[in-house]
Amino acid sequence: MSEAPPVNHNHNHSTTYLETYVGVVAGDFVRRDAESGPGLRIEGTCPRCQGGTVSEYPYGLAGTGTKGIFSRRGAAPAPVSVPVSGEETALLREVHFCECGHPHPDLPADAPFVGCGASWRVAALSGGAGGG
Repeated sequence: MSEAPPVNHNHNHSTTYLETYVGVVAGDFVRRDAESGPGLRIEGTCPRCQGGTVSEYPYGLAGTGTKGIFSRRGAAPAPVSVPVSGEETALLREVHFCECGHPHPDLPADAPFVGCGASWRVAALSGGAGGG
């Protein structure tokens, strides 16, 4: 995560941390260019705790030991210069995680993300400024 997630006043800070897959979510998720370098950024609202969440997916670069379009979470291998439709397809298959930045109750010290523990796939993405 490159910056604080967007503020959501409906964020339920008392949601207890629980690693759980909530399924395919039809919420409003926006795809943008990553701010930290070549890659993509997904912004939206966690379907479990309602916190603003931002995830960045750097492009995998040939010769660096990464595989495919995203180097962070193991998406299917793909060329580095993929058309937007290819990125979109990969992002719809990708499992996204709550990265709301709030240490929810019972958050383990070794949790991979600071959030409520939810994971999901998105049904659709819209392109924002600087994005598809």
